[in-house]
Amino acid sequence: MSLFPEDLLTDLRQIPGADHSFLKQLADDDGRGTRQWLDGAVDRVGGAVADRWAQVLGSLDNRRFFQGYAEISTSDLLSTCGWRINDLAWPGPSLAVRDPSGQSFNAIILGFIKQIRPIDQDAIGRLVRSLGRVGSRSRIVVLVRRWLPHDFDPEPVRRAIDLWLREVDRAGWEGRYAEYRDANVSLEFALTGEQAHDGQQVVAMAMGPYDAHRTMDAVEQRVVYELDAYRLSAWSEQPVLLSLVCDQLWSLPRGYVRELLYGKPVSQETLADTPHFRATFGVEMTPSLFRDPLYRTVSAAVLVQREPGATHPTAFASYVNPWAQHPIDPQSLPGRVFAIHDRDGDAPVMAWRDT
Repeated sequence: MSLFPEDLLTDLRQIPGADHSFLKQLADDDGRGTRQWLDGAVDRVGGAVADRWAQVLGSLDNRRFFQGYAEISTSDLLSTCGWRINDLAWPGPSLAVRDPSGQSFNAIILGFIKQIRPIDQDAIGRLVRSLGRVGSRSRIVVLVRRWLPHDFDPEPVRRAIDLWLREVDRAGWEGRYAEYRDANVSLEFALTGEQAHDGQQVVAMAMGPYDAHRTMDAVEQRVVYELDAYRLSAWSEQPVLLSLVCDQLWSLPRGYVRELLYGKPVSQETLADTPHFRATFGVEMTPSLFRDPLYRTVSAAVLVQREPGATHPTAFASYVNPWAQHPIDPQSLPGRVFAIHDRDGDAPVMAWRDT
């Protein structure tokens, strides 16, 4: 039985407003592939897990819907690696799973929704196209400090930059940088020192906004909250596989993630041979999730993301906890895996493994 019968899809399409709802978006024709994938995942798992997913995937509440999507995404990636999804686990949101060797884990699955929509990227595109009409051919780089309003009008910015570049061309401007700021817009501009030739745009590159710090803060707070709840439960001694699922690309520097999980390395090196990167983490205690004795039941963390236009989710990366009470086989994890490569005495040397 389909989770999305045709009468439900018809009703969803006719709901006034609610265009922000993932469920309503899924009712569009371009959501057919995702609907089929979700139907197949629910059919394969069956039982109480399927009943839960059928319930949450019928919700117009994005947080509730995406939590179900996150659980299905995780189970699908794990199943591809030979895991079995057995049942619901508590405290939720968790699944009872077994790795290919038969070891039991509670998979704590957390969904994260980024407040970024295609319309946000469209505003930056309008700005770049508008700047392409300035009279000067001096090339510039644009740094967007924060997301532009959805109704953003780029013309005042274009006029200001046009005046600035005229001053630059007359050698009446010292330095390479300029700024445009008002109540809703914060932009910085830098001269590249080049002139736009045939076929080149005045805007050499548009960058930002960079929200990695805010994303990492949100991830850390939620993960610590959920793991503390698990630690105080009756299931606290059971091993944990942590899965963090984003509705968009994570767009996180891998160094940020490593520092959250492992702390700062005592040494790191880039090599010509495989592995190309190695990091050694000392034996002394440093602030980090995996090093904290309270969270030694966490064997690994998997970051999952949804790529624009893709039906199936993908693994951003998997990270093995070298100090875990219950070791996990890196080959059983999806995507690129950051795992123990060697040991320098008691200090683990970590490197990327392509599985």
